[in-house]
Amino acid sequence: MRDAEVLLSDDVRRLARGTGILLPATLVGNALLLGLDFYVNGVLGNAGYGVFNAVTRVMGLAGFVVLLGMENAVIRYVARSSVPDGRSVAMRAAAWVCGASVIAATLLIVTAPRTAAWVDPSPGTALALQIAAVSLPFAGLRMVAVAAAQGWGEVTPRAVLMFLVWPMAQIVGVTLISSAGFGSSGSGFGAGSGGVAGVTAAYTLSMAMGAGLAVVFAVRAARRSGEARQGVPGANSGPSSRATSSAELLRFAWPLWAQGILMALYTWADQVLLAGLRSAEDAGIYGPVARLAPLFGLGLGALNGMFAPMIAEKHAAGKQEELQALYRTVTRWALVIALPPAVLSLVRPEVVLGLWPHGSPEASDALRVTVVAQLICTAVGSVNYLLIMAGRERLVLWNAIPAVVVNFAASFLLIPRYGPVGAALANALAMVFANVLAFLQVRSALRITPFRSFGIGRAALASVLAGLAVAFIPTGFVCRVVPIGALAGRWVEGALFGMLTLAVFGAVLGLLGLDADDRVVINVLRQKFGRGARPGASKGSS
Repeated sequence: MRDAEVLLSDDVRRLARGTGILLPATLVGNALLLGLDFYVNGVLGNAGYGVFNAVTRVMGLAGFVVLLGMENAVIRYVARSSVPDGRSVAMRAAAWVCGASVIAATLLIVTAPRTAAWVDPSPGTALALQIAAVSLPFAGLRMVAVAAAQGWGEVTPRAVLMFLVWPMAQIVGVTLISSAGFGSSGSGFGAGSGGVAGVTAAYTLSMAMGAGLAVVFAVRAARRSGEARQGVPGANSGPSSRATSSAELLRFAWPLWAQGILMALYTWADQVLLAGLRSAEDAGIYGPVARLAPLFGLGLGALNGMFAPMIAEKHAAGKQEELQALYRTVTRWALVIALPPAVLSLVRPEVVLGLWPHGSPEASDALRVTVVAQLICTAVGSVNYLLIMAGRERLVLWNAIPAVVVNFAASFLLIPRYGPVGAALANALAMVFANVLAFLQVRSALRITPFRSFGIGRAALASVLAGLAVAFIPTGFVCRVVPIGALAGRWVEGALFGMLTLAVFGAVLGLLGLDADDRVVINVLRQKFGRGARPGASKGSS
């Protein structure tokens, strides 16, 4: 059998090339957002920070509603159509999304005083919600434009890095607003909890800039796609946009739209419920945990960007063994990427939380619960994409319904008594329930699993040794040795702990040896950075 050789020489190399672009861009983008989060926490304090996060969570949930699932429809139909027809599809979807966004934004602006009172009764919170509501049409337009660019197949370093501008704009906006002061906290724009409105204004302006950049990029991607297809027989013979009616777009989109809303409820409602059932202060204490949670799945997210179309290809061709081999590889790589930050967060959560100016060790147990849940979800791999690309997308929707019930029931039971830990437990139960159920469905329907010859033992041993390396180092040692401020000392300390964890983890993995597909990745990276590659290195097996 040549399945392993084919996988190594073609599929793994393709995964590595795409992930080599998407993962660094994803890491840089999230690093910018994390830096912004540190800064906002310092500017607003825990109470204002909790209110701001609750407001942006409401915007996130509203964004899922008004997007109508159109991003998935745009990717599919743009990819299958000629460039002119693809433009028509994208414009039709943008019109639907922008129309829904304007209606939703108007409703939020009108009802803001009543809606905001559930989170925080101060006038500054209602003003912040109204300002954030203005961002909805821009956010929807940005997502449709990005989806259209994906459909035209443009994944380049310049294309991905272009979208890092909007979080950078948000950082600059918050800096300008906080340095200018914009009056006292009573005016809604100064320091403290009242400053939420000013920080939200920077958020809305950055969304507008992001939408503009995304539209420019989508137009460029369409032009380049058209130029690439010129002279290629059959390149423009895709289905006509007239056949792709609005009804067809909505029929394709609605199950994934409903699933997206439900998933947002059980993954994003934690902070809103915590603010309502306990206090804005508790929501602020929990804020760093909520911000960190998605970071442990960044590797899987970047890999899914390349894995999703490969799932469709392999499943359509009936190549189950190759699909299972890819599933194993993607899942193992995602876990390896997630383990170093997860180990540091489990062993020394106070060091990680200390990176926020008002980070509190009270959230340590909540962070540990979140890390364990994220590792379980990463360990089962790309289960939702496997179901969707195999034509079982409605299973993903049905899985989300009981997950929401689990989340809300657990939240109302646990949050009033346990605060941030209760919110983390409720969120973890829902996420693990949905992902494990989807894993069982993948195993039953597709008869594949990533755990055959999984090869995660070396990474597990490396994690244990990395955890031991940082477990007994006392916190606060930097400030005792170097005369710097407390916050700067915590940042230096966090960087040192992180580098030590990563160094020990990487060194142990290197000493224990690499799998054949890992060597393909190293070979691709050498080619990418111009160091050359030994001929035939990607063909080996072990």
